[in-house]
Amino acid sequence: MARALSILVLDDNADNADSLAELLALEDHKVKVAYSGQEAIDAYRSAPFDLGFFDVMMPGKNGVESFLEIRQQRPDAKVYFMTGYSADELLKKAMAGGAMGFFGKPIDLPRVLDVCEHTA
Repeated sequence: MARALSILVLDDNADNADSLAELLALEDHKVKVAYSGQEAIDAYRSAPFDLGFFDVMMPGKNGVESFLEIRQQRPDAKVYFMTGYSADELLKKAMAGGAMGFFGKPIDLPRVLDVCEHTA
C-alpha cells in the first residue's frame, strides 16, 4: 500500500462528502471534509493536503472557483473534480488552472483509490 495521504473532500452534499471521506479513511488516509468552497479555501490556508476531491457545482463559490483561489496560495495543490452535471466550461477552466482530472458521479471508487495509490 502507498503512504497515507492527507486528503480534502469538498462537496455541498453532506452524504456524498461523508461517504467518500469514510471510504478514504478506511484506506488509512487522513481525510478532512468541507461542505462549501469557502470551507475548502480556509482548510488549505491552515494545512497542506496531498490531494483534493472537489465537487464542481455548488451554491455560492463553486468548486472550480475555490480551486483557482487555493492555487494562488498553494500552486502545487493536486485536485480532482467530481460532477454529475454537464459542466464542460467549468471543467476546461479547472484543467487550464492545473486540475489533475475529473470524475463523473456516481464516483468510480476503484479509480479514486487508484489515484490515491499513485499520488506521490
